[in-house]
Amino acid sequence: SGKLELNPKRKRDLFAKMVVRENRHYFDIFQADGRWRSYSVDYTIGSKFQQAYATKLANGEIHVFPIQYNVLYKRWVNFWKVIDGPGSERADPRTWEKLDASTSYQAICAVCHTSQLRNGNRAGFETNHLEFKEPGINCEMCHGPSGGHVVEMTEHDYHPKDPLNPPVNFHRIDNRKFVAICAQCHMQSAIRNPGTNGELNYASAGEFYGDRLQQPFGEFSRKGFYKDGRFRQTTFMVEALERSQCFRKGGVNCGTCHDPHSHDSASNPTSTRFHNQPDLMCTGCHDQFRDAAAISRHSHHQAESEASRCASCHMPRIMDALLFRARYHQIDDIPNAEMTKRFGQEESPNACLLCHADKTAEWVELQLSTWKPQQAATQ
Repeated sequence: SGKLELNPKRKRDLFAKMVVRENRHYFDIFQADGRWRSYSVDYTIGSKFQQAYATKLANGEIHVFPIQYNVLYKRWVNFWKVIDGPGSERADPRTWEKLDASTSYQAICAVCHTSQLRNGNRAGFETNHLEFKEPGINCEMCHGPSGGHVVEMTEHDYHPKDPLNPPVNFHRIDNRKFVAICAQCHMQSAIRNPGTNGELNYASAGEFYGDRLQQPFGEFSRKGFYKDGRFRQTTFMVEALERSQCFRKGGVNCGTCHDPHSHDSASNPTSTRFHNQPDLMCTGCHDQFRDAAAISRHSHHQAESEASRCASCHMPRIMDALLFRARYHQIDDIPNAEMTKRFGQEESPNACLLCHADKTAEWVELQLSTWKPQQAATQ
């Protein structure tokens, strides 16, 4: 269903409990035979919004526990149920003990959550032969294979290079290459064409970040899109950005707004630049709105209000990130009352109505119509 629903009054049978024994964490799972079995927590996945846990079996397979900790709600949740919705087999946590491909870390999670994932048997995502260099994302996943750079630095024998040659200098490549590297995980990331040596989330030949494979939109579930044509789910984050004029004409890239090396993730989980002054991400180019009076004239709200923040109108929180609503990344999105009148707020969410929830699309249309003469006079 893609929606987290909590019902604290609902009676539940105890299925799992996390325990600490001799300074190691374990999940104790109540299994079908009526006994508790203990599994060591060998890997953690994520920390900003939710943390998942995985155990490594004797045969080398790694399986993700269905019970995860939601940081936003500060409680344990059944994540498979959040992803799949009620009715799927793995949404029932009691099926986890099957330890099949549906809970395999290597097959489901590793493509974006590990570095240098490959199949040693050149058999795609067949779980028995998947291996990776490091859990988590290492430097080379973004900057490319840099063994030669290490040798040069060690031997003090540095030679000038193209900025796209590893290690990539992100300050000197164009925005399309920049976004293509981020797109390894932030677009239709599960679509991979295995390399000649079984590579799955990197390439040994050509550009290290591989070819961008895209599944036709018509082959996705209808739930991935709004009826007005906008993307509904964050798997299309890059596709939304690439629709924007900011990307096509303005040279915007992911690093314009985000800092992957930020050190304030606890208070800034989306790693945005200018976290306490978010408008600076936009007014770096649109400098006509640096003045508070200009902002107020443009937004028709008080300059210091949330309604006058650039992202409130042009990047509304309408993308389903499973655990929360993420901002729509087309950036130059403008509230369209006509589309909302046609399809309704559920299928054409209007930024104005996210705040003015008691109003209608007709009200938005009337308000916007009174703005146009004023804006024309000031442009």
